[in-house]
Amino acid sequence: MSEEKKELTKEEVIVWYREQIEIATLRADLAEQQARAVRHESERLQHAVMIANIKTASGKIMGEEEQDENEQEQQKD
Repeated sequence: MSEEKKELTKEEVIVWYREQIEIATLRADLAEQQARAVRHESERLQHAVMIANIKTASGKIMGEEEQDENEQEQQKD
């Protein structure tokens, strides 16, 4: 048994190329969307770090104020 190769018609070739172009377009769009998602996730993490730094800094300031008050009370005694 020998397989015979079917010759593609012009229309079939055109359809195939259009599908390949559509697939390439979708892949490019997906890559763009993924890049955008990574960029937004990076920005979200940067903001989370900034918030953590602000909270840590404000906690240190509050701790220093309490320490100063304690020192002042001890000096009065």
